Amino acid sequence: MGNKKFLAAIAVLLIIGGVLGIGAYKNLQKLDNKPIHSLRAAREALEKHDLATFKKYVDTDKIIEVAAEEILTAQINDTLAPTAYSMDEIQNRYENFLKPDFINSARTALDEYISTGKIIFPDNPGDAQKFFIKSGLTSCEIKSFTMPHLVGNVMTSSVIFYNAQMKFSFEVVLELEPAEEINWRVVNARGFEDYYNGYCRALKIKLNSLNLPISRKMDETFKVKSFTLKGSDGDEYGFSKTLDITLKADVYSEKPLEKVVGNIVLLGKDGKENFTPFAIDMIDAAQGIQTFDVTKTLNPFIRADSDAMKHGLRKKDIRIEINEIIFMDGTSLKLLDRLPE
Repeated sequence: MGNKKFLAAIAVLLIIGGVLGIGAYKNLQKLDNKPIHSLRAAREALEKHDLATFKKYVDTDKIIEVAAEEILTAQINDTLAPTAYSMDEIQNRYENFLKPDFINSARTALDEYISTGKIIFPDNPGDAQKFFIKSGLTSCEIKSFTMPHLVGNVMTSSVIFYNAQMKFSFEVVLELEPAEEINWRVVNARGFEDYYNGYCRALKIKLNSLNLPISRKMDETFKVKSFTLKGSDGDEYGFSKTLDITLKADVYSEKPLEKVVGNIVLLGKDGKENFTPFAIDMIDAAQGIQTFDVTKTLNPFIRADSDAMKHGLRKKDIRIEINEIIFMDGTSLKLLDRLPE
């Protein structure tokens, strides 16, 4: 077992119950005119490491299910290339791998935290556990919350969190419903997608800062000066089209080059970006201003590509990124795509 101890995502959010139980207790009484004690009882169970009582006041299984759905849906939309997976493959990946891994990891972390007050993950964590670790959940703190209010039989309260490690805020909405004997029970918590998107934005800002000096060195070796576009028919059935791009780049290197790797990035009207990788063979390339040809297949089933096919190709919606320069001696310049350990 490793020695990294931290608050898991679900445990962090469920502690809200304890905070509301003390900070908003009088407001709850005013709303219902009853001695509502469920949230305070949940916190007391947390402090006593009484897992059974805590679950009596908080539907942890339902909340973990919601968290899995919101976070994993956002992750799939953000990271899985539609050209690499069919809808059946994506569904299978979600149901048989991503969701079970997330739910099992979250339940284990939550039960361990409530029972012992700490969480220790293995030295070789799974994908969900890695996300819990790297997204800065240990640093989350509650900044504010709204007074709980009733809508029908459901009581809700919005809670604003701040992630100090990644430096972003996110909102979670708690839902409580009447329950026999215990008065009220936390049955839902929405806002996990907001957490994931906030983490991604913060990660991009941090990576851009770390990549700045690397990018400058890459520009000294291979810098794209301009590019031109030309569309042509793709497959024989007319479903796809091919985007032919000619790059003009300034090449200078004291060491022989082997390959330049990058992405063609196409922006759709919905703001979503589609990435197509390319690699340029540089073994026989001369130095100075040179031209290189790369291509991208426009797939009508991808929103950004479909927009380009329907409304024409606009140069401002296309970006050329250089991510790695590989030298013949085996060394390379490569932009970071994750934070250093």
